[in-house]
Amino acid sequence: MDVVNPPTKACHNCRKQRLRCDRSYPQCNKCVNSGRVCLGYGKLLRWTGAVATRGKYAGRTSSAPLAGDASPSKSGAASRSASRSAARSAVRSASASASASASASVSASASESVAAAASSTGSVTGSLSETSENLSVITPAKLESRSSVTPSASPQTVNVGALRYDGTQEDGETQLVVQSHPRASSEFSPASPWVLVDPLYQDMQYGHRHYLSYFATRVCKDLVSHDLPDRNPFRGLIPLTRAHPLLQHIIVAASASHMSNLVRAPLTSRNGEVGENLRAIIHQASRRALNDALLAKATALGLMRGAVENMKTTGADVILAAALFFINVELIESGKHGWKAHLEGAGRIMSLLQPTVGAETTLRDYMLSDCFIYFIMASAFMPAVSLDSQSYFKPAQIISILRRAAANNYLCCPPEILIILYSASQLSNASSDASTVDEIRDAGLQLLQEAQSFDIDAWANDARNMEYMPGVPIQSRVHAGSAHRLAACLYILQAIPPLAEIPNHDEAVRLLSDNIIEHLSCISDDDPNFKATTWPTFIAGAEARDPPRRDWVMNRLKRLVVSCPWGFLYTAMDTLQSLWDLDSKVMGTKSWVQLLKDPDLNFLIV
Repeated sequence: MDVVNPPTKACHNCRKQRLRCDRSYPQCNKCVNSGRVCLGYGKLLRWTGAVATRGKYAGRTSSAPLAGDASPSKSGAASRSASRSAARSAVRSASASASASASASVSASASESVAAAASSTGSVTGSLSETSENLSVITPAKLESRSSVTPSASPQTVNVGALRYDGTQEDGETQLVVQSHPRASSEFSPASPWVLVDPLYQDMQYGHRHYLSYFATRVCKDLVSHDLPDRNPFRGLIPLTRAHPLLQHIIVAASASHMSNLVRAPLTSRNGEVGENLRAIIHQASRRALNDALLAKATALGLMRGAVENMKTTGADVILAAALFFINVELIESGKHGWKAHLEGAGRIMSLLQPTVGAETTLRDYMLSDCFIYFIMASAFMPAVSLDSQSYFKPAQIISILRRAAANNYLCCPPEILIILYSASQLSNASSDASTVDEIRDAGLQLLQEAQSFDIDAWANDARNMEYMPGVPIQSRVHAGSAHRLAACLYILQAIPPLAEIPNHDEAVRLLSDNIIEHLSCISDDDPNFKATTWPTFIAGAEARDPPRRDWVMNRLKRLVVSCPWGFLYTAMDTLQSLWDLDSKVMGTKSWVQLLKDPDLNFLIV
């Protein structure tokens, strides 16, 4: 199966019900939305001796003989009639015994649990022991090792404040499992999934399958502008995780870290509304996911060393994907310090690749594009350039790759504006003296003119030419692109020192800041491009002088954390607060861009 293109056949559920499958991988979104467990696209494995839910075998395994049928006879109707009579007699006696008993047998309890689960989830398939097993709902933190288990007869839905934990959801938050009863000792047999999964992941740890599912259903949405089932290239990495443990562990680390932030996001947006009990639950769940992330990250670091030493065996594309997600993990955690080494490593790997054309390179284009975007955004607040993009690709190739991924890139920023931003960052680091100040000023004014003259409307409407992206909100795309263009203009005026002496500098800065806020206000929280407004929001916040505007910026960043729980947003809020706390005497004649180039900060805002 191709790692990028969708499967050629419908999933087993849609095929059985004769539905039109969206063929998303690793599970069909139609199954997920309808509350069913997708059985995947590979060979369908069935449990032997499954429990029947109706008919004469209800509550029993389909392969078990009826009472009195242990020695089937073919001698005639008399034998069959005697067998049926014996069966009816056995059923009546069992029913009478159950009604007279004070508590139901374990087998009856299991049957009731199956019925309860079936009524709540819609369809249930699986195998259940008739003598010593019960159903329980477990959370991801209990999957690998645990010391106690609380059995439950059926999946539970718990509403805690604004949070909702649903045991019947298929998004991987909780899952129905078969759990053995506790023995006399404190040891328990490990839980195993009650439902079958795609055979591709059958031998994988449940914790890893859980986080890979979370990656496919939640994290991938943050990596593109519009998440389409068969057009998100990052889902093409999931089939590679089976053959490449390096990729598996780093994606698990990114997903677990993302989940940790997502769980504690309400503490940022509604801190005063969260009670102490709920706060403790949130912190505990967040810590468990964070522990999983750190463990997977440490394992991936060890595997990365071996992969780099055997690059021909592992493949440069796999190593590039791992390097990109090492950067993503750092951004999800905090966006401080650690990303730089991984970005340099990704740059060295990129130098070994040659850009190609064709539909099969979609995933590579998006990975290369993300690496270039990180490099350009990092250069905006770096005191000196640590990476030389010229050693990776020629400038024409850089803009070509950015354009190929621009239609659905998460940043929603024109590639031309990114190139202008990078050029401005280089000018801001150039040493200006009496002989070069005029040259630097003219170059800065040229960049400013190029940014102001760029046609945002034409760029936004180019998305209409993408047949696989119907219904793209063009107006929202215009506002997001305009906010980035204006933020780049504001950055140019504040980053290049000689431009501070041009006429009406302060007035132009105030006007640009007002226009950025105006465009950002037109992008609502539920807009798919809302997550793309972090950088212009940060630039507007750095320029904010009055308390109301600062409050507006901080409130928007808090809402962004809820929508896109990446840790660099917390770093952005802390950085802005530190900048606002500086006294005007401390700032002196330096602009806020020059102050943020402090090597001790070393942060990345994307």
